Amino acid sequence: MLKAGKPTTAKDRAIAAVKQTEPTPEQSKVKLKRFNVDMTEELHRRIKAQAAKKGISLNELTSRLFNEYLSKVSNE
Repeated sequence: MLKAGKPTTAKDRAIAAVKQTEPTPEQSKVKLKRFNVDMTEELHRRIKAQAAKKGISLNELTSRLFNEYLSKVSNE
């Protein structure tokens, strides 16, 4: 059945997708901290595109990159 109302926007779909995502048991136990980074629009666009290609969030991609970097420098 169709519902009356305004059309769904990309923002509405994104919010719905986030609400449907349940945290894993590991994520539920870990306290998270926010980290803000200033970057050019071009760099942000390129990183966001790579995350989309991999089917992961921008947050997940940057977390993976930081973990990869730390594993490399800890072996030096």
